Amino acid sequence: MTVPPPGQPRVLLLWPGGLFGGGGNFGVPQLLSLAASARAAGALVTVVDLDLERALGPIDLLRLGAGYDLIGVACYSSYDYLKTLAIGALLRRASPRAWLAVGGYHPSARPGDFEGRDSPYDYVIQGDGEGPIARLVEALIAGKRPLQRRLGPASSPGPGGYDWSLLARYLPVARQVASQAEIYLSRGCPYDCAFCMERAKRDTSWRALSPDEALDELHRLDRFLDLRGWTLFVADALFGMKQAWRRALLEGLARRPLRADKIWLLIRIDLVEHEDLELMARANVAPGFGLESGDPDQVHRIRKGGRRGESLERMLRIGAWARELQVPFGANIILGHPGETEASIRTTAAYLRRLFLDDPRGTTGFVSVDPFRLYPGSPIDEELPRWQQETGFLPRRYPWWHDGDQDFLSEWVDPSHSLDFRSTLRLKAELLDPIVRELPSRFAYQGPARSYFDRAIEEQVQLTEPRLTLRKLALEHLWRGLLEGPPQAQRRRALREDVALAQAAREARARQVGRGHLEGLSAAMTEALLATPRERFTRLEDACESDRDEALWLSDDGLSTLSAMHAYAASYEALGLGPGDPLVELGSGTGYGAALASALVGPAGRVWTIELDPELAALARENLAALPNVEAHQGDAHETWRWAPAPRVSVTFAVRQVPPGWLDALPEGGRLVAPVGPGEPQQLVLFERTRGQLRQRPLGPVRYVRDRGEVRP
Repeated sequence: MTVPPPGQPRVLLLWPGGLFGGGGNFGVPQLLSLAASARAAGALVTVVDLDLERALGPIDLLRLGAGYDLIGVACYSSYDYLKTLAIGALLRRASPRAWLAVGGYHPSARPGDFEGRDSPYDYVIQGDGEGPIARLVEALIAGKRPLQRRLGPASSPGPGGYDWSLLARYLPVARQVASQAEIYLSRGCPYDCAFCMERAKRDTSWRALSPDEALDELHRLDRFLDLRGWTLFVADALFGMKQAWRRALLEGLARRPLRADKIWLLIRIDLVEHEDLELMARANVAPGFGLESGDPDQVHRIRKGGRRGESLERMLRIGAWARELQVPFGANIILGHPGETEASIRTTAAYLRRLFLDDPRGTTGFVSVDPFRLYPGSPIDEELPRWQQETGFLPRRYPWWHDGDQDFLSEWVDPSHSLDFRSTLRLKAELLDPIVRELPSRFAYQGPARSYFDRAIEEQVQLTEPRLTLRKLALEHLWRGLLEGPPQAQRRRALREDVALAQAAREARARQVGRGHLEGLSAAMTEALLATPRERFTRLEDACESDRDEALWLSDDGLSTLSAMHAYAASYEALGLGPGDPLVELGSGTGYGAALASALVGPAGRVWTIELDPELAALARENLAALPNVEAHQGDAHETWRWAPAPRVSVTFAVRQVPPGWLDALPEGGRLVAPVGPGEPQQLVLFERTRGQLRQRPLGPVRYVRDRGEVRP
């Protein structure tokens, strides 16, 4: 670190990472704008982006955060709240005497969340941060600590002053982490969309660099980063509100093009005319639109657009113009706004088909579908009682940002009196997901950066996968149980009886079968994996992961797991398990392996399963009670009198060597499969008695939990 002159404060500005831990963009221009203000006030500034920092090696916040006088951390949205608190606590340890400040949308909307006794932050910045950061630097130099914890809201004239060299240390890894660069050319949005957090920053006036300044900033970024092979995202809340500004900048870009593959920006539908799209085509620009809904009444209710239905009709014209001019565009739908009904969703689906699918020549646009999230500081949040009374809107867990599972809890709402959370999921899957899945075959754009838009469309297709529905339905069971407190048995019964969850889980498993370790299985094994509801055998908190072909813990002591699907398949196919066979399973867990075996051996076969742990054995009996060809027992697998002789034996825990008694229990033609070895991985070994001889054959490396008798003192 450069040693500053005496009296020059050291300032660290830290970006904690993008939503859900992955940003994918290069830039953090909001921090560079703050850095310009801090420098102008007399500070030596360092900027750290944890998304990019990860590519340089393991992150040590105690080292990164040491030696500063002022540390500013960005809490961009409510999703970052818990992460920002945890990072702040580490930074407090790293620089105990530093002043810690936090700013962003969430601190602007809920400053009190950062002012509790346990908060690591000294100051909460509301609104634009340039002025407050400069004030803190000046206070450090003067030796006068501000007494007020809240700073702002204070307005800045706009973004800019980007010193990209502050990110120079990330240049060697930039293309490993990101394929899109990010910049702001304006700030603020004066519109009053009911769902948006922009008003949390108080000053919503549109403030922009001049067109010439904006063009210069774009080219400075291009010179620094070399945008060839990149897309550039102009991240303004509202691009080009003033027509003269917008067209001057687009004309400038057409005359002085960037090296970026494509420039991507967000703009309102009601601002765009044919001439704008003509300029965008020349300037290599792709617009994104907040469509929000295809139902005129719903658009009007959420204060999006002017006269009822006007923005939707204009969007249809824009779609046709974009097809004519070969301009790619995106449109975003938010499903489940307060007041949403089945009728409004059906209207939206019909509109989206008209916009994207009805033209036989195809479309140059794509749609993303997001769930409604109640953000603090939005008009809906500030007027919540009225919205609840008028529409029946019900947030199930609010405030949601204080808990884990924020991606689920933020979406867990009933939109209206007539539409609940589950019905919204069902209608999305029925009406909107098919449109998203059809778009790849209808996308007719053939210009620059086609692959970028193909990837964007494919990302939306992936969001229609049934495993995401499974996750949401399973987490709803989990959180209902946590909040309402019914007994575990009642919660498990509710999950078992959930038809919608069972269907989503089967469809999610179907996406796994035939891939990776589950490729090339017999038809019988494949059907058994599909038909056996694995989600009923996990812990309640893991049902949302039950479609994954991986082991899941069954106990906190680390001695029991629900093995991966392919592990059972490998054992049962090695045993040649089929209709009419008897099977002994040593180590029931919660009964999933026995349930799979039940499907394979059929009504004429029998399955005996033995579990040492009393609680797991009880769960196995409960889970297997409906299967007439299965018996579940609690006992020690080493007591062979419980199960010998046995022509087919499957062992679900690792042993250093197979006990002789187990092998002695095998009759002529009998087979036993077990994970064998002193450490990890073990070897899955098949033992078979043929013509009086015991033969063994290794099947491949595996990882199983060990025999409880070997790990307990």
